[in-house]
Amino acid sequence: MNAIARNLLLLLITSCSFVALKAQPGRYQYEIGINAGTFLYQGDLVRSRYGSFKAMGPVLQVWVGKPFSPYLSWRANLTIGSLQADESKFNSPSWKQLRNFSFHTPVTELSGVISYNLYGDNGKEDYHVLTPYLMAGFGLSFLQVTRDWSRLDTTVFNNKTTTQIGLGIDTVRRLPSVLPVIPLGAGVRWAITPRLSATAELIFRYTFTDYIDGFSYAADNRNRDNYYSLSLGLSWVLGRDGIRCPRPAL
Repeated sequence: MNAIARNLLLLLITSCSFVALKAQPGRYQYEIGINAGTFLYQGDLVRSRYGSFKAMGPVLQVWVGKPFSPYLSWRANLTIGSLQADESKFNSPSWKQLRNFSFHTPVTELSGVISYNLYGDNGKEDYHVLTPYLMAGFGLSFLQVTRDWSRLDTTVFNNKTTTQIGLGIDTVRRLPSVLPVIPLGAGVRWAITPRLSATAELIFRYTFTDYIDGFSYAADNRNRDNYYSLSLGLSWVLGRDGIRCPRPAL
């Protein structure tokens, strides 16, 4: 997933650099939106590097955006949801049901992103068109991590195992309450009318901690914890005029 994030960021930076030279200035408008979907945690308590639908949490996002060229717009997001995972839900590998770590945290995320519209139709002159877009930015997530290791089978994970030794380290560490994140994402927009659009988005959050789930040395401290969201939503254009490219002279 980190490779996907790097490629998305590289493509966005390259595209924005090109568009900044060619974009025509135009009229401004605002857009508001609401998205609902799920958070998926990626970390030590799930087996797959892409997360697991057995570790889903709800997510709701409201946002406001302002285009400043036919291709580029700025967007502010408020995202509320939760992250969670429970190893007892995983049958493979079998030792997960013996270790039985779990965690839960509410998430309140504030972020700002730059969105790049691949078709350059921020002016919304056309509708009934499926438009892809990319996003990148920065944000802060506010967490209240609750972790649980009370179901650990100590007959298997005794005091000499790395799990028990790692717990001794993890339990004295301060867990993150304010977490910087780098959101990188992609979406598609279907313009139902010139003002109303339906959207589908995937936004990956790259973080700088291995303690979103409350565990690091007791689990696997080689990789950071991350999370991403999958959501569907609606957006509404405010204002009379959009950003429009000059029409060619006849």
